[in-house]
Amino acid sequence: MDENLTLERQVNSVRKHCGMLLKNLWQVNRCLDFSTKVLLVKQLVISRLDYCNILYGGLPKKLIARLQKVLNSCVRFIYGLHGHQDDYLPYLRETHILPIEQRVVFKSCLMAYKIIHGSAPDYLCEQIPADNVLDVPRRTRATTVPDLFKLRYPKLSSVNASSKLRKRRPSVLLPDLWNALPLDLRSLTTVESFKTRLKTRLFVESFGAD
Repeated sequence: MDENLTLERQVNSVRKHCGMLLKNLWQVNRCLDFSTKVLLVKQLVISRLDYCNILYGGLPKKLIARLQKVLNSCVRFIYGLHGHQDDYLPYLRETHILPIEQRVVFKSCLMAYKIIHGSAPDYLCEQIPADNVLDVPRRTRATTVPDLFKLRYPKLSSVNASSKLRKRRPSVLLPDLWNALPLDLRSLTTVESFKTRLKTRLFVESFGAD
């Protein structure tokens, strides 16, 4: 962790560690079938990329790109590719691996779901509370369903509100991402159904519906 909270040191450390793991995996590449490669990559490398990845939300594109390059290296190992490829999305789609930015969104929204449903750690529920204030909708001819599944935005000072780090704060990032999801997704009653629907949504956003 650096003094300016850029997370550049953290990103470089993760990238280096994942690179060492992939280097070792390449040593036994010929002994592994396709499904085993996918399993090893997900368990050994991608799990490192996903660890605490909520903190990667709002990072500069150049840092996200460094993490994405690790994911691209995973693709090259799985498919036995050598050298840079023009487009990695078809390979990621086939292996059902979301790109880095969507992985951050997935983990952030999953944490928000747990906060809303009271299964997140107490300190997170206190810092990022559910918005229990029911806004009275304007009367229209159509029946309006009240939205009880929102996260509350924090009250920030004028200094914090203009800070470059503002959007990266979990207390801001999680409400931004969560409240933007459709109500029918946020109101799902089981975490497994939520994870499935959310991953499908992010999969379509990343790779298209076909």
